[in-house]
Amino acid sequence: MNPSKGTALEGFRNARGSTRLSRRIPIVITSLDPAHNFSGKYETAVVSAHGCGVVLPERLKEGTPVAVELISSGRSMSARIVLAITIVDGASWLLGLEFDIPANNFWEIENPPADW
Repeated sequence: MNPSKGTALEGFRNARGSTRLSRRIPIVITSLDPAHNFSGKYETAVVSAHGCGVVLPERLKEGTPVAVELISSGRSMSARIVLAITIVDGASWLLGLEFDIPANNFWEIENPPADW
C-alpha cells in the first residue's frame, strides 16, 4: 500500500522517519521503574517501527522505562515514555512510547511500510 494514499496517520512521518499506522493492537504495558509499579492490557492507537501511541487511564511520567508485549505472540520490546498528553483531564492520557531499538516489524503488520 502506498502510504500517501492512506489515512492522514498512515501518511504522516515522524522525525525519526518511519511511517505511523492507525492500528488497534492488543498489548500489555509494564513499568520497568521499580518506583512505579504498573501493568495493564491496552490497545495501540498508532504504531510505527519506533514505537506506538496508546491511551491509558493513568499518566506515566515521561522517561519511564516500560516493556511492551504483544498479546497475540508474547513478543516483547523495551521502550520509554516520550510523550504524555491529557485527553480527559484527570481521566485519560495519550502516551507516546519509543522503543529502545527500532523494530523492523514488531507489530506483525501484513505488508508493512517500506521504511520499517
